[in-house]
Amino acid sequence: MKKLIIASALVAFSSTAAFAEGGLMSSIKPDASLEYAFAAKKWSGDVGVTAAVAGISIRPAADFSYSSGNSVSLDSFSVKGTMPISSSLSAYSKLSMTNKMKYSDVTLGVAFSF
Repeated sequence: MKKLIIASALVAFSSTAAFAEGGLMSSIKPDASLEYAFAAKKWSGDVGVTAAVAGISIRPAADFSYSSGNSVSLDSFSVKGTMPISSSLSAYSKLSMTNKMKYSDVTLGVAFSF
């Protein structure tokens, strides 16, 4: 868990320095999520960065879990690309990989917002 927090801090620090310089690096934004499943008694989440290039958002991420003891397991990796179609509609594709960086699946979809 300590390594995860340190890695997150490094990503946040490096992106802050990149914002000051402008250009492509200023479009990179780190993000993360964390959740707890009560029935499974397990923490899970992901850490990634989102970059906007020519109107397309690209987000590589690593999914992790923590159930007991002091070990965090790296579950999978993914790369998601999102392209806006209109103000409330976007198309996306997501490449999923195992924790050994081997191909797992490709997902194509459409997302909408109200």
